[in-house]
Amino acid sequence: MQIIENKYLKAAINEKGAILNSIIYKPLNKEVQYQIQKDSWAFQDVVIFPLVGAGNYEYKNQNYTFSTRHGFLRTCTLDILNSTKDSITLGLKANEETLKVYPFNFAFTITYALNENKLVVSTSVKNLGKEELCFSYGSHTALKASSESGYIKFNKDFKFLPLNCGLIDVENKENLSMNSVDLKKSTFQKLDTLVYKGENEELTLFTGFDDIKAIYNFNAPYFAIWSNAKTGDFVCVEPWWGISNYINESKDLPSRVAINKLKENEVASFSYSYTFKNN
Repeated sequence: MQIIENKYLKAAINEKGAILNSIIYKPLNKEVQYQIQKDSWAFQDVVIFPLVGAGNYEYKNQNYTFSTRHGFLRTCTLDILNSTKDSITLGLKANEETLKVYPFNFAFTITYALNENKLVVSTSVKNLGKEELCFSYGSHTALKASSESGYIKFNKDFKFLPLNCGLIDVENKENLSMNSVDLKKSTFQKLDTLVYKGENEELTLFTGFDDIKAIYNFNAPYFAIWSNAKTGDFVCVEPWWGISNYINESKDLPSRVAINKLKENEVASFSYSYTFKNN
């Protein structure tokens, strides 16, 4: 476990999966990240790579399957590439094991950095191979949020994409939009996962605990909001550079909606942040 810290925040990062395990908001000495509780969610965070959702796909007439949802990076131990008091960079390159389920040569790096009361997460993916690299990326971090009084407010209306038998209706033509989400369990019992068409996003989570709020900033083509429909005071806001499984999804990986593609030696960069306040 690696620790980064400044005057406002203290964060713990696990090399396995490069995930966040703790975020302490130091002005109130409060843990703001969800801590695992029985029967609610067995995880706290998932760095999504190289696919959002179920990892079943076809590439060059060969079928591939990941053993875990949201990709395989969550099962890998990343190398520490750089570390300071308030930032850390971890990395993973394609290897014998990844090539069995994902036939691409890549370099993945992720940096967690503290800037006053803001936690910034920056990621890059580089194509180290000669063939076009196809991938998706996303975040799945759980923050504490009351299922009685918590809610999320958007900076604008975003198009809502309904689910049909658990699959996203990306072609939905209805004028469905939302600018807030109530975090009561009834919301997730009715809708399970809320998926939106994104662009430039600023979402404010009013946690319902100690007047703490978390402001998310990211620029992603899609994002989702999820919590356990029955128990647990937490919510996951998930920016997706890609998309989870959808209606009429192609088995062929390069043909999928919102898939990222890189030519030889090309690099793609992604960034999102959490700003914590209590006023």
